[in-house]
Amino acid sequence: MRRITHRTNKVVGGVAVVCLATTLTAVPAAAGEEVLLGFTAAHSAAQHRVERDFMAAIDPAQARELNTTMSSRPQLVGTEGNRVAGEYALGKLRQWGLPARHVRYSVYGSVAKEIKVDMTAPSKRSLSVKEKPYPGQRYLEEAVVGYNAYSPAGDVTGQVVYVNYGLPEDYRTLAELGVDVRGKIVLARYGGSFRGVKSKVAQEHGAKGVIIYSDPLDDGFVKGPVYPQGPWRPADSIQRGSVQYVFQYPGDPLTPGEPSVPGTDRIDPADADNLPRVPTTPISYGEAQHLLRALGGPAVPTGWQGGLDFPYRVGPGPTEAHLGLDIDYRQLPVDNIVTEITGRTHPDEKVIIGAHRDAWVYGGDDNTSGWTSALQIAYGLSRLQKTGWRPERTIVIAGWDGEEYGLLGSTEWVEQLAPELRRGAVAYLNMDGTAGRSFSAASVPAFDDLLTAVTKSVPDPSHGTVHANWTAQGTPKPGRLGSGSDYTAFLDRLGIASADLGFSSPGGNYHSTIDDPRFIDRFLDPGFRYQSVAAKTTGLVALRLTQADIIPLNYSDYARETLTYLADTAKRGIDVTAATKAAQEWLRAAEDLESTRDKLLRDRTGGGHDKYTRLNKSILAQERALTRPEGLPDRPWYRHQIYAPGTYTGYATKLLPGVNEPLDHNDPTTATRWLTLLTKSLKNATHAADH
Repeated sequence: MRRITHRTNKVVGGVAVVCLATTLTAVPAAAGEEVLLGFTAAHSAAQHRVERDFMAAIDPAQARELNTTMSSRPQLVGTEGNRVAGEYALGKLRQWGLPARHVRYSVYGSVAKEIKVDMTAPSKRSLSVKEKPYPGQRYLEEAVVGYNAYSPAGDVTGQVVYVNYGLPEDYRTLAELGVDVRGKIVLARYGGSFRGVKSKVAQEHGAKGVIIYSDPLDDGFVKGPVYPQGPWRPADSIQRGSVQYVFQYPGDPLTPGEPSVPGTDRIDPADADNLPRVPTTPISYGEAQHLLRALGGPAVPTGWQGGLDFPYRVGPGPTEAHLGLDIDYRQLPVDNIVTEITGRTHPDEKVIIGAHRDAWVYGGDDNTSGWTSALQIAYGLSRLQKTGWRPERTIVIAGWDGEEYGLLGSTEWVEQLAPELRRGAVAYLNMDGTAGRSFSAASVPAFDDLLTAVTKSVPDPSHGTVHANWTAQGTPKPGRLGSGSDYTAFLDRLGIASADLGFSSPGGNYHSTIDDPRFIDRFLDPGFRYQSVAAKTTGLVALRLTQADIIPLNYSDYARETLTYLADTAKRGIDVTAATKAAQEWLRAAEDLESTRDKLLRDRTGGGHDKYTRLNKSILAQERALTRPEGLPDRPWYRHQIYAPGTYTGYATKLLPGVNEPLDHNDPTTATRWLTLLTKSLKNATHAADH
């Protein structure tokens, strides 16, 4: 039932060429200024000037205005508040002289009509499904009650079983205790996996319903003072969220691999394997305590006790609960806001910056902050344009809609523009949460050196530089990408090098009504300063990718790290000799490419532009080479052979997923088949790097 467009295995041909006839004025490098990765010395000096001008345009006062205006009203996809915030952002972009536009889709989605959760035994109690009002909140009547998008509707009653985090190993522990969840309603706490995984595992074990709550041990009073005295989750705060099986595929459940536009065939919802089949809904820990306190059965195993002040038990019973989930399914409007600054010399080459603009409620942090930072990048670029500057490659800035439901806007856009993006997308930069004081990053390894260099160039109000901030969090090295945000379709489907950059502060009000501008200003990002630091950081990464003579991505780091993944996989008893040899050859070819690049950029004769073309072509081709049209075992939408979200983690990265996930399930035959495909990908990457 899947309609997934296959592509050929020839990954070098068809990649658009980059050869810069730069508009940067050739001036001598200033004393003490480093020559930037991917730039000649003369162009590097000019680039430093551009970057200083760009950063000077970014102002925290503007970040405050943008964020507080957009997050003053709930912004759930398909609602009036979402529409109003989108029109505001569109108006700002046009006011700054940028050609902003709507890019709209119609996507199959759920709408909560009435959500009821009741305790029916040993006593009767109706449980609250919405937070109380907090100071400064307007339009609270528009806030959706606590519910999980893409849960099926349902009316079920049953005994309750506490399943800890609801992970596969938790159910194995319950089985050892003699507890069977078939026909029961399971009560799981948030954490340990994406919430959709909790629904999947409960469904696999025969549960009739799922209740998810945030335990105070994880993000409530055990961590520190709760709101409004502190940043942690109070007793009435509810974490909303989607339970769509994004680990199968994100986006419109009815159009996997194809865009949700007129003319696209849609599958039957019964055939959509990214839709859960068990009713699932969230509540607060203030309400969950009533269910937990009345549970009987065995005492919980070590590590299962949460933060409430009574001994937890697993049940089943005597606690019983009733879920009355009246959820409608219909076509929802998904409205991306997109602006594009056309490249002067290579308009088909695109550096894409994205942040989702929808939110579960007000979304001051998640993700009006990231969208605010993206808009500030757009403003900074518009100021550069007024000086006569133009980018060499095209810069796209997008506010994705419907991310909270299942990466809807970004996935449909990528699926619609897949041929164009395969040819010309240089990189995708994501911002999902920038209201905080601690920097973090995740990316493919090719980005490591570029991110290190940029963070050393951006001032930080508390640490001197963003790199010093990053170092204060631990080893300043990016994590690796799985899923959970809008880079997913770019990297995991098309093989576009991606990075996710942001700032965060300790707190526990994710996806609740409390995540509003007041919460941001008091606890997460006082003065809205770091949203502007985020704009400078991601903006500089984009500028270097856009303006570099040779794209500053180092695939030797990628090959070297892949060799460590293969060594770890070999410890699982599978022969990785051929794949290791292919990765070693890729490493050799990538190192040779980078050595050639460095020599060319030092050449003062100016005769290297034709060679720049070939090197840029080779750099872009390597990430594409790491995808396969066969996809992953039982997950053909996901095509990347090095990174993917884990089927039983949902967000967290699974390394060499086509090999390691079958090994997790004692399936060496499938693992061996995908090891062969992985080896082919590594050989294709070598071929791409051989310039």
